[in-house]
Amino acid sequence: IIEKLEQKGFTYKISDGIYFDTSKYKEYGKIFNIDLKNLLAGARVELNPEKKNPTDFALWKFSDPKKGSRLQEWDSPWGRGFPGWHIECSAMSTKYLGQPFDIHMGGEDHIFPHHPNEEAQSRCAFDKPLANYWLHVRFMTVSSTKMSKSKGNFLTLNDIVNRGFEPLALRYYYMTSHYTTPVNFTWSALESSQVGLNNLRKTLKRWSESKGGIGEVPEELDEQFKKALADDFNYPQALAFVWGLTKNPNYKIPEKRAALLKWDTVLGLKLSEYLKQKSSSEDLFIPKDVRLLVTKREKYRKEKKFDKADEMREKLEELGYVVEDTPSGPIVTPVGDI
Repeated sequence: IIEKLEQKGFTYKISDGIYFDTSKYKEYGKIFNIDLKNLLAGARVELNPEKKNPTDFALWKFSDPKKGSRLQEWDSPWGRGFPGWHIECSAMSTKYLGQPFDIHMGGEDHIFPHHPNEEAQSRCAFDKPLANYWLHVRFMTVSSTKMSKSKGNFLTLNDIVNRGFEPLALRYYYMTSHYTTPVNFTWSALESSQVGLNNLRKTLKRWSESKGGIGEVPEELDEQFKKALADDFNYPQALAFVWGLTKNPNYKIPEKRAALLKWDTVLGLKLSEYLKQKSSSEDLFIPKDVRLLVTKREKYRKEKKFDKADEMREKLEELGYVVEDTPSGPIVTPVGDI
């Protein structure tokens, strides 16, 4: 890609590398509605007095003998060094997805400078767009503060599981807000999503146990669901439509069941897999404190701390739950349902 840009006159060389000349690309940043004059004052641009323009960016950085050899360096037509981080993304995208590919996503912090730089170098090299659509997701905060490892408020999927929640509950939670809306993560909101997911499962299970055979999805229902998704991936609207259908008396249960299972191929809540489970325990809401004890017990069992695991089992029994160990994982059942 760099060689193509060089042949077309979009590059220049300074002491620390090969740079892209953004003044040569008159459409730079326009598809992102960027006001460059007002943005540059506080933007994350590389400060270098040798650059022709403040927005110019490195395509290839030279090795610096004073700083020592980097772990990843390569020989190139311009000397030993390494690619700029913008060109890495363009190269991988073009190789594995082709150009143009359909949707390019990223966080809101990529609106500038990363995505404009990707777009500029890729279009100028190949004379066609890198992607047909660019989507930017707003940040998720914790206690109204941006997630950061340095602040100690950074959460991982393991943190979610260790608190007794299913990963699918987190997926459900993500779908309750639009990607262009900032989200403030709270454990109580995740708890509500776990309840919502379980209630949806219970509804589907009830429909599946009723008589009426296999239904067809009414065309008008399908169109309304697709309309919600076509509205800039409006998952909250689509999810609200799903819940509206569960209470709609104008459709037969087999039709509702067929619709929900079809739409779940998009929602990704694995409802069809849930129906195949032999255990009915997941048809019930398991309280958070119970789920947390089950998670701790599994951890102790894996660590072969069986005395500790037995303590967790006893605590579960005191709360009115029993645990059955199966090859696919523990099954938790209220004592009265055995």
